[in-house]
Amino acid sequence: MPSWTDNTEVSPRVVAAYVLMVLLWGSTWAAIKIGVAEVPPYLFAFERAVAVATILTVAVLVLRQSFPRTRQALLASAISGLFNIGTSWALIFWAEQFVPSGLVAVFGAMAPVWTAILAHFFVRGDRLSRLKVVALVLGLVGTALLVGAPAASEGPNALLATALLALMPITWAVAAILIARSLSQESPIAVVGVGTWVGALFLLPFALTQIGQPQHWDPPSLIAFAYLVIGGSCIGLVLNAWLYRKLRPTTVTLSQVLIPTQALLIGGLALGEEFSVRMLAGAALVVTAVALNARAGSGVRPEVVRPVATAAD
Repeated sequence: MPSWTDNTEVSPRVVAAYVLMVLLWGSTWAAIKIGVAEVPPYLFAFERAVAVATILTVAVLVLRQSFPRTRQALLASAISGLFNIGTSWALIFWAEQFVPSGLVAVFGAMAPVWTAILAHFFVRGDRLSRLKVVALVLGLVGTALLVGAPAASEGPNALLATALLALMPITWAVAAILIARSLSQESPIAVVGVGTWVGALFLLPFALTQIGQPQHWDPPSLIAFAYLVIGGSCIGLVLNAWLYRKLRPTTVTLSQVLIPTQALLIGGLALGEEFSVRMLAGAALVVTAVALNARAGSGVRPEVVRPVATAAD
């Protein structure tokens, strides 16, 4: 756990929520790996998106919360959903056929670093520092090591997957800034719900290309699907949004140091994934970059109200 330096008193409930969020999001990558081994990846991603969007929509109605109504809020929700759900899940679910699940999580961990860079230009009060620049350099070096790190025996798809995964956290950062600027006053559940419907629409054409392929919904894939929908998306996202009300954003960001570490361990120990020295070195640099970025951000609190979490986990 990171050291708690927030001004508000940290209750046992907050600590428990933080630990649960890390445990959930650190294990979703392995669940995706299990699912795409039995179900075509685009179908698996589309079905997850529809299930999550349906549950969150019902939750908004039951809790009597409001959906985004203005043109700006709806557009921001749609764009964030396109990046956080549509393009991300299409890439992640496809890439995990060729790349170890823990390695995919490490690529995603670069999102806070890119967010810090973009925040310098678009978020008042959140400025770049020397430590953030060092974090970016370390993260870029680590990412360069990871691109193409899978063995050549994995084929050209592995190289393509790592190259695309290197770009993925940049789109997450764009979505995070957009949400912080345009959606900070909206209901997190409603925003993610709307965005997930947009993501599902983006995934639909990809899913249709695999509609005729066999789907082996055995117990492991069913459990993985339920875990991703309920644990990874519905519970994990709600916990994350709640923690942003209780903790400094940089403290919540430190979870990105723990999540890929856990994902690497689960992938290696539970799924038997092999990791080369190059992969581990790149992962270490990325994790160090995220830690430095979070530490650098603890000195100044942005004026923009807290961002809503991404729905990619």
